[in-house]
Parts: sequence; C-alpha cells; structure tokens
Amino acid sequence: MKLDSLTQDIIVNAKLGNEEALNKIFAKYQARILRIVRLRLPQGMREKLRLQSMDIVQEVFMYAFQHLKDFEPQSQGHFLNWLSKKVEHYICDRLDYVSRAKREATGGEISIDQAYRPNAETGQMRIQIKDDGTTPSQFAVIKEREGLIDSLLELLEPEQREFIIHRNLEEMTFAEMGALFGKSEDAVRKQYTRAFKKLIDLSEEKLKPIIAEETYKRLTNEF
Repeated sequence: MKLDSLTQDIIVNAKLGNEEALNKIFAKYQARILRIVRLRLPQGMREKLRLQSMDIVQEVFMYAFQHLKDFEPQSQGHFLNWLSKKVEHYICDRLDYVSRAKREATGGEISIDQAYRPNAETGQMRIQIKDDGTTPSQFAVIKEREGLIDSLLELLEPEQREFIIHRNLEEMTFAEMGALFGKSEDAVRKQYTRAFKKLIDLSEEKLKPIIAEETYKRLTNEF
C-alpha cells in the first residue's frame, strides 16, 4: 500500500524537525507500534516489565525519530515496519540494561521506568499527547478486543505470528513480505493464508465457547 500524500507530507515535515508533524506521527502510530513490539517480546519480558509509562513511550519514539532523516519510506508497510523495528531495537537495548541493572540491584528488582538513555543522545523535544476523541469506555473495549486477539497470536508459531503482524498490523503487501522473507509472493501468500486460518481455528477453539456470540462476531471482524 502506497503512502498517501498527507502522510508523505507529514513525514517530510517531521524529517525537517517540525514538532507538529512529529506529534501527528506519534498520535497516529504509537499504540499500534507498541502493540507490535510487545507481540515480538518474549512472554516473560512482557509480564515482568512495565511498558505503559508515557515517559518511555515518548522516549522510544524520539529515539526512532532521530533516525527518520536517513529513511526514505517506499510504502505504508515499509514505513510501519521500519518504525516498529526502530522502537523494538530501543526497547531491547533497554531490556538489556534493565537485566544488567537488576542483577546488580540489592533487592533484585528494577523497573523499566528508571532513568536511562541509549548511546545515541535523546532529543530535547517533548511529544505532546493529544486527545483523539476516544472515550474511556470505547478505549476499554478496543483494548479488550486487542488483548483477546493478541492472546491468540501468542499461540501461533513465531513465523506464523510474524506473517500476521507484517500483513495486518504493519500493512505490508505480499510482495514486500516476499522480499523480506526471501520467498516468492505466491509462497508468502499461501503461508499467510495458513497462519490466518490457524488464528481463526484458535478463536473458535479458545474464545467462541467463553464469550457472547455477538462479541465473537465483532472480534473476528477485527481479524
């Protein structure tokens, strides 16, 4: 999927350091990117470390934005994949730091919220969080739905999960996924179809018996 002209303009302005453009990218993509990264983290790390801190959210995106000037997005999927990988790289560096600090901590406990900076200097600009109009009840429903879907994704084989992430969350085309995996477009399409069928089968096995029929229908529409 090609980048639309509005997104292209936002990225051009963001690369020039325009704070409003950076805020727009942050507002549009931060929830989805962090969701992608959490899905790729080992289960134990997701349970032990708190990744909800807004300070950390800002910090990881500022880290990614520092590299934006050297990046030329070719498509929507290319941009989202690049952004998620930059954020993932930052968080993994952070987790390595936390693991080392925890071993040295007196009580053996440490939070990811503790002050830390990666080797690259963090920018001074603070991203401004803006209300997107979502009510608390709507937000709760969205998070519940995402949580149910993600619980199923965690049951897939790692490669199957990656196919779903690349296609449904990063919006990559099958041609882009083929280039990424070193496979033909047709081969990737078939593997994605099998992964998606597995996700549907898991939903029927794990979720359909325990949630209301209407809720189940809405959930599967999210797939």
